[in-house]
Amino acid sequence: MVVINYSITYKALDGFVDDHNERSQEVKDKVKASVLLTAKEIIRIYGAFLIKANGIMNITEESVPALKTNNSQLASLVKVSPRTIQRHIIKLQKAGIITGKKFCGSNSGYELWINPEILLVRSKKTKDEAAKELNEKLQKTENRPIVKGGTTKCPDTYTGNNSYNKNNLLIAVDNPKVRPSDQGKTGNKRNRCSLPLTAVLKQTGYNTGNILTGNTGEKVIKGPSCHSGSNEETGEKVHLRDENWKQQSARSTSLSFYAESLWNLARNLLYKNVFLTEFQQKQAKQMLEGWYQPVSEKHLASVHQNYCERIHLARDFVAKDPERRFVQLPYRYFDTSNPSGFTGTKKWYQKHLARKEEVRKKLILHAQIKKYLNNEKKDKRRPPLEVYRECETRVGKLKDSALMELFYAAILKPEVINQINYV
Repeated sequence: MVVINYSITYKALDGFVDDHNERSQEVKDKVKASVLLTAKEIIRIYGAFLIKANGIMNITEESVPALKTNNSQLASLVKVSPRTIQRHIIKLQKAGIITGKKFCGSNSGYELWINPEILLVRSKKTKDEAAKELNEKLQKTENRPIVKGGTTKCPDTYTGNNSYNKNNLLIAVDNPKVRPSDQGKTGNKRNRCSLPLTAVLKQTGYNTGNILTGNTGEKVIKGPSCHSGSNEETGEKVHLRDENWKQQSARSTSLSFYAESLWNLARNLLYKNVFLTEFQQKQAKQMLEGWYQPVSEKHLASVHQNYCERIHLARDFVAKDPERRFVQLPYRYFDTSNPSGFTGTKKWYQKHLARKEEVRKKLILHAQIKKYLNNEKKDKRRPPLEVYRECETRVGKLKDSALMELFYAAILKPEVINQINYV
C-alpha cells in the first residue's frame, strides 16, 4: 500500500520552491504563493486518489499512477478561475514540480505527473504484514512457564515491594513454603488477614501465581483431554492473554498512526507559525485519537480523509482574512464539545461536498449540450435524434429537473449554455 505523508511532502515542496526562487533571476519565473497553494491542492487530492486506488490496484513506489483531473475541478478547490489554473500548471511545469502532462480529450481533462523528489511517497505495511510483525513481538515477550518455587525468571517482574511489614497473605504468596494453615502463627504484629490463602485467592480471582513478583497466573488444565501421553498430573498451560488483547494492541497502533498523520497536517496548515510546547502537541495527538476512537477499523481510512479535507477547509477559511480570522489552540480547537472548533467544520464539509456535486452535474450538462451542438456543426454528422437521445438520457441520470430544463432550453437556443453558472 502506498500513501503520501502530507507533512513531509509539503516541507519538501516548500524547500524545492525556495531553491527554485533563489535560482530564478526574473520575478515572472518565481513561484508565488498562489501557485504554491495550487501545487499543495494537487498533492492533497492526489493523496486521496492513492488511498482509493490502493484498494482496486496493486500500487508500488515504482509504479505510481498519474493524477487525472481538469481545470474546473482544481478551480473549484483553489477558489480561482479555470484560466488561472492553466497559468499555474504552466508555471509548475517550468519550475519542475509537475514533470508531465497528458491530455485525455476536450471533455476528459488531463493527467499530471508530480516530481517524485517532492512527492516523497512511502510504502505502508499491509494489514497481514503488520499482524505478523505484531505476533512475532508478542511471542518474544510472552511470559515464561512457571518454574519450581512458584516464581518466574522474567526480568520484567515487579519487585518494588521489599517492605518487611507484610501481612500473612503476602508472606504466604511470596514464600510457597508457608502453608495457609500456618497463617496467624508467623508472629507478625501487623497481621490484617486471617482467611485461608486459597479462600482469599478464590475471592480475588487469582488461580495461581505471585501477586507481587508478576507471575503470569496461568491456569493448568488437567485430565486426559490434554495432548497425547499426558496423565492426570500433567496438563497444558493456557495463557490468559488471548486474541482480544492482540486486536486491542493493533487497534491502538492504528489509531495512533492516523492521529499522528492528522496532527502533522494540522501542524503545517493551521499552526505553522505558532509556537507550541511538547505538552500541547502531545495533548493534541491524544485528543485526535479520541476522534478516531468510535470509528470501526474498515472505515478509518475514509474518515481520516474526511478529517484531512476539513483541516484544509479551516486553512482556506483563515487564509481569506488572516488578520481577523484565526484557529484556536489545539486543546480548544480539537475539543469535541466546542462547536466553534473542529466540530463545526462538519457543516462546512457537508456544504463543500454539496457544492462539488453541483459543479459536477453542471459540467456533465455542459458536456452533453456541447456534444449535441458540435455534432450539428460537423459535415459528416450522426443522426441528430440519436445524439439527442443519448444526451437526454445522460442528463436524465442526474435526476435534476432544473438541469433537464436547461438542457432543453440550450437545444432550442444554444446561447443558453453561456448562462450556466459554475460559481
